Amino acid sequence: MRGMGSIPAGAAARRQVGIDLGGTSIKAGVVTDSGAIVTEDNFDPGFARGPQAVLDTLADIFKRLGGGEQLGIGVPGLLDRARGHLIASPNLPGFVDLGVKHELARRVGLAPERVHVENDANAAAVGELWLGAGRGTRDALLVTLGTGIGGGLILNGELYAGSGMAGEVGHVVVDPHGPPCGCGKRGCVETLASATAARRRALAAQLPPDKPGDLPTLTARARSGSLAELALLREIGRDLGRGLGPVVCLLDLSTFVFGGGFSAALDLLEPGIREGLDERSYSGRGPHVRLLQATLGPSAGWIGAARVALLAHP
Repeated sequence: MRGMGSIPAGAAARRQVGIDLGGTSIKAGVVTDSGAIVTEDNFDPGFARGPQAVLDTLADIFKRLGGGEQLGIGVPGLLDRARGHLIASPNLPGFVDLGVKHELARRVGLAPERVHVENDANAAAVGELWLGAGRGTRDALLVTLGTGIGGGLILNGELYAGSGMAGEVGHVVVDPHGPPCGCGKRGCVETLASATAARRRALAAQLPPDKPGDLPTLTARARSGSLAELALLREIGRDLGRGLGPVVCLLDLSTFVFGGGFSAALDLLEPGIREGLDERSYSGRGPHVRLLQATLGPSAGWIGAARVALLAHP
């Protein structure tokens, strides 16, 4: 893939359609190759009607948005990039070995090479480094803090996906005796620092006392100075930092961008994150790492998906 900014100079602005297929909704829009957002909207995926009907919906969205020269799709799950297939997705039951690329190309009338399928966290990383918090950064990891923890890795200005598992920081094991994870291991970062984990840990500690496990109340009380809530969020941040430490050791990254709903608590998690980074990284890197709040919100996925498609075929 070409670098994040390597669109031919002087090229006329073109329309790129990006679609982010989420577990509960579809976010989509049109952006030009210069980064101007033309339109965006949310759509009902209609998952109950099955995978083929969802593909029909995606094609209809492309047409309703006025079409474009490329189409990028961000999907949650494991991909076969060579074929453009969604192999499996924990959030999309029944979506098994689905030929997203060719099925959509046929439905919307584009050549298959003009349709690009990407993991949703990878797409969001591309979006944030193009138009969001990481603009101008060439090396960064986007960490999504939500129901689980995902990641998208940008190295030297390009998305690095490896064989499909690159950036999966949520499954770095922090405590081999910790809570069981859906991946089959124990003590993954996802089991200790996701929004789901934070609710579980708050509930176990009876925090906040009036609404145990309620994250908005937990963070509000922490910001008001409640020591128990501050301590819990610091410990959750420390576990997250312990998971990021090996990433710093291996890649010498100095920038992490945090997205997802739980990233709204980044200011409260940050002291612990830096402590965890110091514990698990070489030469006291914690204080020197940038921890940035993502700025594109739910738009990052579709914007990044459109950008990925454009960079694949400028």
